[in-house]
Amino acid sequence: MSGKQISVLLISPDEEIYSAIEGSLAEQENCQFTGRKDTVSGVNGSAISLTALNDVVLFDVEEDSDKMLETAQSICDARMPNAIIIALAPEDLPLEKARQLKKLGVDDVLPRTAINEEIVPQVDAIRTRRQAQLPAVWGGHATLGKVIAVAKSRGGVGSSLVAANMANELQQKEGFFKKKAANEVAVVDLDFQFGSIAALMDVEESDAMWRMAMDESIPDTAFLDQAMAKAPCGVDVLAAPSRYGPLSAIKAEQIDAILDSLRRSHDYVVIDLPRALVEWITPVLAQADRLYLVTDVAVPSVRSARKLIDFYHSENPALDIQLVASLEKKPLFPAAHHRAATKLLEKDFSYWVPKDERTVRESVDRGVPLQDVSNRAPATRAIKKLADDTRASLPPRVNS
Repeated sequence: MSGKQISVLLISPDEEIYSAIEGSLAEQENCQFTGRKDTVSGVNGSAISLTALNDVVLFDVEEDSDKMLETAQSICDARMPNAIIIALAPEDLPLEKARQLKKLGVDDVLPRTAINEEIVPQVDAIRTRRQAQLPAVWGGHATLGKVIAVAKSRGGVGSSLVAANMANELQQKEGFFKKKAANEVAVVDLDFQFGSIAALMDVEESDAMWRMAMDESIPDTAFLDQAMAKAPCGVDVLAAPSRYGPLSAIKAEQIDAILDSLRRSHDYVVIDLPRALVEWITPVLAQADRLYLVTDVAVPSVRSARKLIDFYHSENPALDIQLVASLEKKPLFPAAHHRAATKLLEKDFSYWVPKDERTVRESVDRGVPLQDVSNRAPATRAIKKLADDTRASLPPRVNS
């Protein structure tokens, strides 16, 4: 690419969009622009070959074309490693079609009418980040927040504690007093019946999700603005309902819509999953960039973890699952039961969260993060390392 740090390809018959993108990049150093004033089908197979040569690809969606999804799939399949694919669509594009595009691998779907409000700033943000030589591991979702699911092999292993404290650490607070957060983080408690995130993060329980389920409504930004509470530590919390309700009341499309919205507004979305395997977990597994499975090393827990891994991979074979050994510090030399566990799971434990009754009890009783109780406590340091590694391998949004 002639030594260029970033190359941008635009395929669109819209003269206004073409001129705006070309103009915004014309004066930028180390940036190469390639444009085709035509539809994807109009440039035939050359669109696919051009896609494979560029860091950022913007293409105009032909909504009336029967081959819209097929074309989008071909472009996504041809992308170069870490490339960003952005679809430019009519403002009234049905939400279902936008979701289909994203499931195929399109990183973002932007309205054609928002040229100066969204399209140009988005391209400029990507260019700025790449040229600043910030982390290149974009995971295919550089313009969207990362979804991190936390699951448990059984009740009582501390998965909610891990989710809540990881969410707090992912904020990456800066400054002398560690008050300013570098990243926007949300945590969603999907343990619909027995969720404890609200208590752990000192926010009120909310019946918003219960009402959403009963009304069978599709949540939007306005719903989340009202339903979410800001925890004292700075994390946005969508709490589980204060009343019991049937797990089957929630629909997959409702969860999908919540994740779609939060990924646009937050750098990280931490999902605390229930142990129950219900239908609406599917969109979480489909959108998750990583899943942490928290378990102890007792035989029943390990067997349960094995079944969960098989189920999660049956739903999403590419899902990155990492094991967290709870209530036990990492041994210098693995004991026989540790070796037996990793053999059954066919996977090593990535992290160990040691038993730390005093720190955990004070944290839970006060509704504050472990960090606020003791930043040197074993459990605090273990979860901080997990969060630090997560940030390093799954960087925040380009436009954050």
